[in-house]
Amino acid sequence: MRRISKGWLRVAACAAVLGGGSAIAQTAPQTPQMLFDTAQAALEKGNFAAAITGYRAAVAGLPPLARSTAVIRARLAYALQQSGQFDPAMAEATLAVRAFAAQKVTRDDDLAYSLRLLGSLHRGGANNTQAVTELQRAIAAETDTKSTDALSLRYTLALAALTEQPDLAAATLDAVRADAPSFAKLPKTDQANFFSVRALADLNRGQPKLAAPFIEQALDLTGRTTTKVSISQVRIRGNAALIYARLGDSEKVRQYLTYSGAGHLPDQSWMTMSDKDLPVCGGDVAPQDVAVVEFAIEDNGRVSGASPVYASKPGPLGNVFAAAVAEWRWQPAALAKLDPFWRQSIRLELRCVKRPPLLALSDAFNDRTRDWLTQIHVDPDVITPTFDPNQPGTGAIPRGLAAVHTAKDNRSRAEAVAALDAVLVSLNAPAEARAYALFVGASPVRSATRSGYESDKARAFGVAVARLETQSGSERARAWLRTEQALALEASGTLAPARQLLQGVIATPAASLPQDDPIRSLAQLHLSLIEKRDGAPARADQRLTEAGITPEQCSLLDVRPVPQNTNISSAAFPSEALRWNFEGNARVAFDIAADGRVEQTRTVIAYPPFVFGPATERAVARFRYLPPTLGNEVLGCVGQSVNVHYQMPK
Repeated sequence: MRRISKGWLRVAACAAVLGGGSAIAQTAPQTPQMLFDTAQAALEKGNFAAAITGYRAAVAGLPPLARSTAVIRARLAYALQQSGQFDPAMAEATLAVRAFAAQKVTRDDDLAYSLRLLGSLHRGGANNTQAVTELQRAIAAETDTKSTDALSLRYTLALAALTEQPDLAAATLDAVRADAPSFAKLPKTDQANFFSVRALADLNRGQPKLAAPFIEQALDLTGRTTTKVSISQVRIRGNAALIYARLGDSEKVRQYLTYSGAGHLPDQSWMTMSDKDLPVCGGDVAPQDVAVVEFAIEDNGRVSGASPVYASKPGPLGNVFAAAVAEWRWQPAALAKLDPFWRQSIRLELRCVKRPPLLALSDAFNDRTRDWLTQIHVDPDVITPTFDPNQPGTGAIPRGLAAVHTAKDNRSRAEAVAALDAVLVSLNAPAEARAYALFVGASPVRSATRSGYESDKARAFGVAVARLETQSGSERARAWLRTEQALALEASGTLAPARQLLQGVIATPAASLPQDDPIRSLAQLHLSLIEKRDGAPARADQRLTEAGITPEQCSLLDVRPVPQNTNISSAAFPSEALRWNFEGNARVAFDIAADGRVEQTRTVIAYPPFVFGPATERAVARFRYLPPTLGNEVLGCVGQSVNVHYQMPK
């Protein structure tokens, strides 16, 4: 940033004088100028904490809309940003811009910086249109259009406009390259990044053939097949894979994804261990629309820097998905096997879903667990094996949860669940909290087949129910876990014991499980499904009518159809992915017709992008279900989804 001369404030210090004309020696108060100089010196040494303190002290006694106030706030915003305090940085930059405007200043490097900071922090997501405007204003405010900072600012604008206004992104980068002497002075990596984003601009304009020469120039500058890579090389090769995917060149897609590291991470389990809600189709987002969003996962499991790199149509589409991804969360323990380097640049292929998340039976138990953890001063969002190791009581909960999440096999997970439950018992945890922890630990680490997975889960739920038998007030929690056990048995094709469990849930006294409780409703619905499958459709419909269940109620519940054939064979593994030793994940959404056939299959999340989606869709299209019905109406069968994990044979 531009250094300001020491006389910029023109504020004089006043000497303290007592009566009788005799001056008393005192420590002179520091002027705003002195405070600023000290803060600026700290900033230039990288001591951002001292700079922040100094800038705040300097600005405290100045008029809010003075020119000097604007400059200090701009510097303060920079120091806050560099120390990771993004919300305060944004607030100070906003005040700086306001003060510059009051002084009718339109060209100033500190004004340009404040606008650039705002644009950078608003980039990607719901405020991206605002970011584009702020970055354009920053370009208009700069005083040196040929500096490295000026070129970097234009690069940032191109990134912000990439999917929303790809024509603007292309024009901005073309203007930079038109100044050949300045562009030639840039380091090769910077030149490559310009070419790479310029290629994405053409891709987002629907012109992948025009994009190819630009990405080839970027690859020429940074290499194609080196095994030791920087984040810049990861992004450039990832961009090449996107472009050649749109051109239908699968061989180059595999090559560039391979040499970007995608599909070759040591462990893929982190993909499924998170809360990932997607936009609901409608408005700017249609079911056929697709976007690729890049983001980083911080150590605390939060997403940062979510921004679209590709959208199937210009406009807000890409940023709608980026805004959704920005809200995703991972438990830190789930990231233990994912190297921090690879967490800096993750890309997913995304589509919308047909309905918002439904009411799951686990929701109320999750909420009660979070409330209880907060009451005993345990952060419900932090699961880490290093949490308060010297505290034997509540401090053991995050460590126990971490052990459950990071278990390497089914046996170690069962042992971790037992140990965690013992901790919860020692702390007099409510039945809801124990039940939720047991629910989380019931999912097997892995199984050879889908039916085997569900069978293992059903056994784990049986153990969970037994653990709660002696706890007073656990009737509703046990009814929930029995229902989950029955649904797992259904999914494994074992209907007779599932029927018995559901009958037991329905027989629970209303004092413990009210007649309109979602647990009872779902149990009634699934028992009727089994009866229909056994050839008693009239009895099944009568059961639902007597229970007072309506289609409107079911439309809010996470209704799960009974699978009749949902196995995916090894033949579904794409041959190209096998040849390149790729691993990955795909979540496919689909609808179920009245005859139980699957239709409208769509990949909604895929990692790596454009690799596993088509093969998974073909496999899921062969699924068959017994759909839940009430009379002639099919219930809850729009917007189902299944997640498939592809792992190389050991």
